[in-house]
Amino acid sequence: MNRRTTLLLAAALSAVAGVAYAQGRNADANGDGIITKAELDARTEALIEAADTDGDGALTEEELRAHREARRAERRAERDPDKNGDGVISFAEFQDAAKERFERRDRNNDGVLDESERGRMGKRKGHGRRGE
Repeated sequence: MNRRTTLLLAAALSAVAGVAYAQGRNADANGDGIITKAELDARTEALIEAADTDGDGALTEEELRAHREARRAERRAERDPDKNGDGVISFAEFQDAAKERFERRDRNNDGVLDESERGRMGKRKGHGRRGE
């Protein structure tokens, strides 16, 4: 393996591991709130397999680029409130999108967004009550 290939593979593994880390809730296979090295390794392996379109066990720059673009397109489609694709966001579609966003954030499914679930939403300046 030449130096360029080694560096490319290292960068690819780092990028995939970063995605797995960022998607921690998906890496937590048993749902116990803790991500073990084995869980992270399994998630990383699954992500590499998904990106390795020619099945040769190696990732090329083109495969990585295509995989990233496909994931971005999936995320955009998931966030698009116009679910029927008619170019208009109906009130029902708007409500459904808001409900989906809330449910994604409500990780413990208690119907309330606590401080850890609010993330940036709870930290924006100027969005509190008057005088705060």
